[in-house]
Amino acid sequence: MLRDRNSKGMLLCGVAAFIMTGGHAMARTQDDGTAIEEIIVTATKQSTALSKTPISIAAYSQEALDKRGVRDIRDVINQTPGVDITRSGATRVTIRGIDSSAGAATSAIYIDDTPIQARNASLNYNGSTLPYIFDLERVEVLRGPQGTLFGASSQGGAIRFITPTPSLTSYSGYGRAAVNQVKNGGEGYELGVAVGGPIVEDKIGARISFFHRKDAGWIDRQSWQNAASRDENVNTSTATVFRAALTIQPTEWLTITPSIYHQNSKFADRTLLTTRCPATTGSVINPTLNPCPLGVSDPDHGKFLSYASIPQPSSDHFTVPALKMVASADGLDFTSVSSFFKRHVMETNDATHGNDRTSFGNAYLYPVTPGFQQSITWQNPNIYQNLFTQEFRINNTDPGARLKWSVGAYFSRSALRSDLAINEPHYNALYLVRYGRTPQAAGVAPLVNGIARYYGNEWTVEKTTAVFANLDYKILDNLTLTLGGRYSKDTLDFDVLERGVSYAGGVSRASGSMSKKPFTPKVALSWQATPEALYYASYARGYRSGGVNKALPDVCATEAATLGLGKAGTYDPDTTDSYEIGSKNRLFGGKVQFEASAYYIEWKNIQQQLRLTCAFSLVANTASATSKGVDLNLNVRPVENLLLGLGVGYNDATYDKTIQIGTAPIVVAGQTLGQTPWTVNLSAEYRFKVLERDSFVRAQYNYRSVNDGPFLYQVPTSTTYDPRRPLPSEPTTLDLRAGVDLGRVSLSIYGENVLNNVDYISESSTYVNGPLWTGATLRPRTIGLQAIARY
Repeated sequence: MLRDRNSKGMLLCGVAAFIMTGGHAMARTQDDGTAIEEIIVTATKQSTALSKTPISIAAYSQEALDKRGVRDIRDVINQTPGVDITRSGATRVTIRGIDSSAGAATSAIYIDDTPIQARNASLNYNGSTLPYIFDLERVEVLRGPQGTLFGASSQGGAIRFITPTPSLTSYSGYGRAAVNQVKNGGEGYELGVAVGGPIVEDKIGARISFFHRKDAGWIDRQSWQNAASRDENVNTSTATVFRAALTIQPTEWLTITPSIYHQNSKFADRTLLTTRCPATTGSVINPTLNPCPLGVSDPDHGKFLSYASIPQPSSDHFTVPALKMVASADGLDFTSVSSFFKRHVMETNDATHGNDRTSFGNAYLYPVTPGFQQSITWQNPNIYQNLFTQEFRINNTDPGARLKWSVGAYFSRSALRSDLAINEPHYNALYLVRYGRTPQAAGVAPLVNGIARYYGNEWTVEKTTAVFANLDYKILDNLTLTLGGRYSKDTLDFDVLERGVSYAGGVSRASGSMSKKPFTPKVALSWQATPEALYYASYARGYRSGGVNKALPDVCATEAATLGLGKAGTYDPDTTDSYEIGSKNRLFGGKVQFEASAYYIEWKNIQQQLRLTCAFSLVANTASATSKGVDLNLNVRPVENLLLGLGVGYNDATYDKTIQIGTAPIVVAGQTLGQTPWTVNLSAEYRFKVLERDSFVRAQYNYRSVNDGPFLYQVPTSTTYDPRRPLPSEPTTLDLRAGVDLGRVSLSIYGENVLNNVDYISESSTYVNGPLWTGATLRPRTIGLQAIARY
């Protein structure tokens, strides 16, 4: 292990040395028209060239996304070093290893200037929503804390989806259509169109877009309780996206841009597979019951099976109306952005295995109550999220100014309402079978509404008021000092009402408020050594707001008192401090584009989920961690028709010390946070003529290494220790694409995951040391035909 740590340190030192010296030593030649495209970004809330922006950024235009075959955020992440996403369960984006399943999001998600990420609250474990990729100006992935300009929940970084601004002078259109087939699955398709241009020349412009997509399923569901309840390709999903925007310029100095963005996503079922079954069938109630009548999944032979008792559909739709106004005068821009994010999520989750086991013991993993054909427990999360934001900022626009600055004020009000019912209509009958008496005779609280063993309602209101500033001062013509800071006042009011069989008297309530005043600074020094070579070093702080726990039920009171946790009603914010050096180079007349960065991040006071033996959990501030790594990106055009790309990311994120509750560790020193250690992205695109038509072939290879731990389930003293649990496979894919340009229309045939890597990328038992296992795979090989039109 020591040898491995030393090699990692040598790697970081070597990369750092190359960043500071190697790129500058390369020769430069004149641009002959084959330079790699330079992209303009707004990561600093001002328009700057990517190669001149001293931040680690991956940016993709819509045309670049189309060439890469990117259709959703998972495709972006697969091709971006240093970024990862959860492969099952709630959606969480991880940047540079900073990830937590508890509390507020660690990575910010923006549509233009509107944040849309969501916290994992007491009763909301759905995670953040993500927009589909269609008719975008670009996608920006900002690596490292962005607390100064983008506020809380950008501890690891931020992902920004930038939409097109309607033109006042020219018309344009964009269309995309595709059909595809998933191996051992169904058919998918997509259709989208966007048009825009002036309504009144130089005064009013409009753009409108519509997009609909169906993703084919490949998992079959067979209820283990009902042979007649069977569906094929159940994990089908659909999405509909609509956007409309206006640009209004009543005078030369004022631009007004109202817009609305709406997305409606529907998922027919979940994507978890049944991977292992108990060695013996049945339960103490029904010994003849076979929980896996068709055997278990066998992805290598095209067998993808789920034995969920019921379908588990969900829907996630949101709307973002926004109003942006920019007034320009005397080298200054005054910007006002108002927005409202309204989201509603509904789910149905099969909870039979977990909840019945909690009440009645492991023998009741497959409970079928005598006299009942089926005994099903299910959850119905129902989540409403409303977020209003208002930002004002002023920045100077004089390109020759020695001091460039941007100052602003920000206000947001976020309201979250979560309703969670756990319905277990057979609870009373099963209790009688298990204990020989009724719950009422035992003094157990009755079911809520006669059906729910648990019903929770959470209301939280978060308010943030902040001021921020970012200053870039040219100490020398080619040496710039950046100073930034954001001061906020955050308040949280909460009320969590819970009812059910686990609470004395059937009711529990936690309510109150908390307030914090965080400050997130940034300091950077950037050196433009030549017009083509930029070097920088920076320090930045990220911040994540605290939150509230639901009240622990009385069955947990003794354990909580022993651990000194008390009611643990709230938990505090946590912070990241990031140190980074980097380099950006455009060499040989723009034929080579090289970017590299090395970072060291200290994460303190981490919000950690604690799972108690009473089967309930809470969040507390416990551990600290360190994340370090490198991100490299290289694009080369050796000849006019060939473009080669290489992206490499390395991350090592581990907890700093062991923390225990009694004899059981919560985390251990050196335990991984779960990130992917190595990411490698290789691409090659070659363009040529066929019958005088521009044609191309493209190959994209994505490699993500396996994190071998240590994880907590590998530690013998842990309550989650499970030596049977395997490491996941490497989610490695090869995508191929070939096409021809027919004027304004491009036709292409593509294959995604053409090697059909369907090994388990996650696999675990449904509870600790349980006999039933579930897992997830990548989407099997998908072959499709796509048409893209532009004018």
